[in-house]
Amino acid sequence: MAPSPDDFDRAPSPAGSPRARDLGLRRARRLTRWAGVTAVTGAAALGGLYSHLLPGGTADPPAQSPSAPSTTGSHEGDDGGHEDDGPAAPQPPSQPPTATQQQPHTTTGAS
Repeated sequence: MAPSPDDFDRAPSPAGSPRARDLGLRRARRLTRWAGVTAVTGAAALGGLYSHLLPGGTADPPAQSPSAPSTTGSHEGDDGGHEDDGPAAPQPPSQPPTATQQQPHTTTGAS
């Protein structure tokens, strides 16, 4: 936002006048607003950049190329030293959690 022409065309008021104070406050508000907008925009831009640059930063699964070796076949002579494609997806528990019938235990700092 460009400064309004009336802010700079007028002769400066004597120091201590209410008009000079109001002009100074308006300029300070405008500067603070632009600094805040710039900081938020910069943080969003850096966050977006880092989320794409860091491994695992996207929600999209990586595209498999047709020439990539299959990992589902048997590997005869494989000693287990092959690279893993990444962390495995979380699996649900074999049994759902159950509630316990224990009384709550509270410890205070008093002696």
